[in-house]
Amino acid sequence: MSIATTAPGSPQTRVHLASHTPVDLHLHTYASDGFWSPSDLIDDLVQRGIVVGAVCDHDTQDSVLEAIALGERRGVQIVPATEVTVRWGGRQWHLLVYGIRPDDERPEAKGFIDLMAEHDRRFQALAVDARRRVEASGRPIPSVAREVGERKMMPVHILRAMIADKHVPRLKEAAELVVELGGHFTYDTPLEEAVAFAREGGGVTVLAHPGRADLGPALTAKTLDQLLREAPIDGIEGHYRTYTDVDTNRYRKMAEARGLLIGTGSDSHGPGMPVDPRPWRAIWAKDLLGRLGFDVATPDDGVVWTPGMDPLAAKPPKRKRKKQPERPVVAV
Repeated sequence: MSIATTAPGSPQTRVHLASHTPVDLHLHTYASDGFWSPSDLIDDLVQRGIVVGAVCDHDTQDSVLEAIALGERRGVQIVPATEVTVRWGGRQWHLLVYGIRPDDERPEAKGFIDLMAEHDRRFQALAVDARRRVEASGRPIPSVAREVGERKMMPVHILRAMIADKHVPRLKEAAELVVELGGHFTYDTPLEEAVAFAREGGGVTVLAHPGRADLGPALTAKTLDQLLREAPIDGIEGHYRTYTDVDTNRYRKMAEARGLLIGTGSDSHGPGMPVDPRPWRAIWAKDLLGRLGFDVATPDDGVVWTPGMDPLAAKPPKRKRKKQPERPVVAV
């Protein structure tokens, strides 16, 4: 390793990675809506041979320092991060912010850390309000205690308790019921504001899972150009658990044409929930890792990514063949 100055929150020395080194830059713990404890997450990363991970809990960094310390003892580099709920263009998006530690005392980082504290406070207040509304409607939710455990109570704990106590079948219906009762279960900050605070603090901003249509219309080149004019993000998540090779190719090309960084992440929230952490190749996120203090070697053949290179890529849905009309039987 060679000593070098790195971005805030990144390793104190430049860490050299082979092109095929397994990394996963989008992971969650029970600090937000995940099921991994920091200890269990690090154990799983070690077992899978993943040597660089990023803890990106929603709107909080409560697990980051513990995960970093545990990772250091086990040979796993944990990048400090968070997934900020933001609003732009009339809808919510998720913004991954890498490289700012929650204990950063630099004046430049204060704006972003204060923003995270505000999100934390807002979400806790929403949880208290949602619980009150649900129970006042005649739907007791004693499972809240088990869902929360020793953590802060967040809206997701109320939604899960509503499912556990048989009031609704899924998270979608739980959220809809809270809204029907006059409450809310989410909070966001304008994307432009979040990006400005992150950049001031030396953070790296990457738009999470732009191809997840279940969260809103998938990102198009036209929409990305509009977004960049108003909020200069650093990159987009080009490799993601739901992407087919076609999706990855689309988002890699969109990023490369605009000089944007490319992220890689499983978005694992727990064992098999909805997926386990994934061993993405470091070369696929070379420039992003470079901004975070990692130098990634170029593969011998010079090939970074091509369709078919990722055996875990999602498969496109099979098209149903149209049933051919039966030919009439002609008597002869």
